[in-house]
Amino acid sequence: MKTSYSLTLFGSALLAVFQANAAGTLVQEMSKMTVSTAGAGSAVLAENASVAYSNPAGMSYIDGDALSVNAAVMDLGIYYHDDIEPSKSSDNAGGIQPYGSLYYVHQLNDDVHLGMSVSAQGGSALDYGTSYAGALNLNALKLSVIQFNPSVSYQINSKVSIGAGLQIDYASFEETLLYGQGSLETDSWTLGYNLGLMYQLDEYNRFGISYRSRMNHDLTGSFTSEAMTISIPIPGPVPGSVAKNIPAMSGQAGLNVLNPRQIEVSGLHQLTNPLSLVWSLGFEQWSDNDSTMISINNGNRISQIERNFDDVWSAALGARYQLTSRLRLESGIGYATSPLEHPEYQGADLPVDAQHRYSMGATYQWDKDISLTTYYSYVDYGEPEINNNGMNGQFDNVNQFLGITINMMFN
Repeated sequence: MKTSYSLTLFGSALLAVFQANAAGTLVQEMSKMTVSTAGAGSAVLAENASVAYSNPAGMSYIDGDALSVNAAVMDLGIYYHDDIEPSKSSDNAGGIQPYGSLYYVHQLNDDVHLGMSVSAQGGSALDYGTSYAGALNLNALKLSVIQFNPSVSYQINSKVSIGAGLQIDYASFEETLLYGQGSLETDSWTLGYNLGLMYQLDEYNRFGISYRSRMNHDLTGSFTSEAMTISIPIPGPVPGSVAKNIPAMSGQAGLNVLNPRQIEVSGLHQLTNPLSLVWSLGFEQWSDNDSTMISINNGNRISQIERNFDDVWSAALGARYQLTSRLRLESGIGYATSPLEHPEYQGADLPVDAQHRYSMGATYQWDKDISLTTYYSYVDYGEPEINNNGMNGQFDNVNQFLGITINMMFN
């Protein structure tokens, strides 16, 4: 009975971590190179090789071959404030994390282009320690999702181009839990696809639409834990607890993480000779993520059916001003609705709320074949409340991105 109880406890802890973890797997700043405009124009801008990822149809606007290399850092701030016991709050669980991406476009002939993207889809690396309120369920984690995205575009006529790509994702997840006495290591590969279309209305106006399919990650790996004694709260009008002895464990574990399908519509409008506006409207179908399944030693299965995720809607507006023949200034603001509004379903892995983006940057034309884009973005992840798994309080979350992209053309 002790072993059965221990496996149930371990599975419950995993479920607690993955209540919101899927929402942390998509960080658009890591893959879409429109950070300087807060994501505005992602599905319509076609000035360098990064369009191979954001909308493969836009590769038709590239003359010759192109290469873009991005190097950046993000500074993630995740602070938990406990309303019941302030001593159970946490310092910053985030920190500075470097990342990068690579994009290439090859012109096969007048109508066909081939592309390749290698980029981080998102993730997080957090460390709360073992003394905050949620230490039973999560101490530290590292989630990473890398995507390889070969693509092709076809120019139908002077106004319309289409594109498609194959998404090949590799995900890895490492976690410590149970007050630092348990550990989990899993990974997986999965496939999906993406589609795109661009329409050139006239010399001054262009529109684009992109679609990315849902990606189901069935992560498998191993878990281990040391023998321990933990205090289990007893529900009721009078607070209490009971001590439980948990033996050492090891075995196989499996769990699933979903990246939802996404669709984005963008526009580019050249208002005057130096000034252009870009915008984007987006949709992510988080409500499709209706359950999580945990498998321990291929025998003890625990399913959470009700996830209570909401679909996410986003909007972004940006401006680009050509200050000189070489230097262009860029800025933008963006907003995304929250995928989770209920405190009882929040999780410490990456508590989610509505997002507000404030961005700026510049593109410098070094010579006719090389340009440099620098960007900074401040993203307010909100102050979501939590009342779940021993945590009763509020988070204060922000993220900052700073990076540079080198764009090269080979005609």
